[in-house]
Amino acid sequence: MKNEIFINNEPAKSESEIISYLNNQFISYGFRNFSLDELASRFQISKKTIYKRFETKEEIIRTVITQQLSDAYSNFILAIQSRITIVEMFVELSKIIEKYYSVFNEASLKNLERYFPQLAIYIEQFRTNRIIPLVKILLKLGRKKQLILDIPDDIVIRVFNSALSEIVQSKSKIESQQSYEVLFRQAFNLLLNGILTKKGKQILINKTKGIK
Repeated sequence: MKNEIFINNEPAKSESEIISYLNNQFISYGFRNFSLDELASRFQISKKTIYKRFETKEEIIRTVITQQLSDAYSNFILAIQSRITIVEMFVELSKIIEKYYSVFNEASLKNLERYFPQLAIYIEQFRTNRIIPLVKILLKLGRKKQLILDIPDDIVIRVFNSALSEIVQSKSKIESQQSYEVLFRQAFNLLLNGILTKKGKQILINKTKGIK
């Protein structure tokens, strides 16, 4: 990324503004192959000005995705380090997943792979090497505390991933007056209930009711 550009002694649209805009777009709609013309029009700047900040279009997308991965991972670590139960950690995890799942679900990754395969590989490696191991740690701790049923990790992860991906891909087709966020939480809670023991379910009920 290149240095800030100044026009008439005033800072032009900054990298952070562009990244913030695309970050919100990706979170809301998943990755899409936006055009530089669209970006230039949105910020009322020329494509030449954009290229003074970013070497390539791929660099823009990589910057956005790297920020999102970093934010999601940091939030995940904070949830794990907090003094709450394993069940509550999964609830916090659901909030993180809800925010970023439109970007990192299978459909969005396939779309990204079509245009920028190296970035898709980068996300998949990050998910495989950093996110999934943390989920497996939570599952192991949950079983140790008899809060989670003895179901193989890979099955749990595949079922959650498949079901939540379907919600994301079908959100415009689902006949419901409820928002996508509400539907996502309902689906996640339904799946979470399916892997909890009786003891774990009671903690989830208490959490839902706000009982400590």
